[in-house]
Amino acid sequence: MSLMTPAAKLALDRDGWTIDDLYEIPDDGLRYELVDGMLLVSPPAVLGHYYGSFELGVLLKAALDDEWIVACNPGVSMNPRNYREPDLVVFRRSALTKNLADATAGDVLLVVEFMSPSSVTDDRVTKPAQYARAGIPHSWRLEQKGPPVLITGVLNNGSYRETGRFTEQVEISEPVSLSFRLRDLLG
Repeated sequence: MSLMTPAAKLALDRDGWTIDDLYEIPDDGLRYELVDGMLLVSPPAVLGHYYGSFELGVLLKAALDDEWIVACNPGVSMNPRNYREPDLVVFRRSALTKNLADATAGDVLLVVEFMSPSSVTDDRVTKPAQYARAGIPHSWRLEQKGPPVLITGVLNNGSYRETGRFTEQVEISEPVSLSFRLRDLLG
């Protein structure tokens, strides 16, 4: 019995993985992302994670003007060696006409991550650094260990400056105006 994932069986260039390499991996239900050519493999999220993403996506969709759309778990390519699948992404509607497999960072307004217990450092440090380096204007993170907290941030001088920390009632004015109870995202 082999414990190797389909990705482990692919030949790899010395310089690391690229987005093109990801397209060669058969769909096996795992999440494949890239950080500077290093492959990260994650298991699927838990059901509550999907529920919260969907509910926040519905709220965002209602608040966005026609220029923007929201999607759950789309790929975001930042360059050939950096690729992520945020839980939610708000991106330009015009990106749909480009016939690309993924959104490009230049089309993205907001990324949202629902933090998983297995990816605390990645969600708090690595992902925001990648998103900031790619120039994505807004990043939000929902932490669910302990009392839930939604942390919002705006890009400022190459990193995200915290603009809000919400534990109960959420009142956001940028990049969209939203008001909701945090517990409504958590089922």
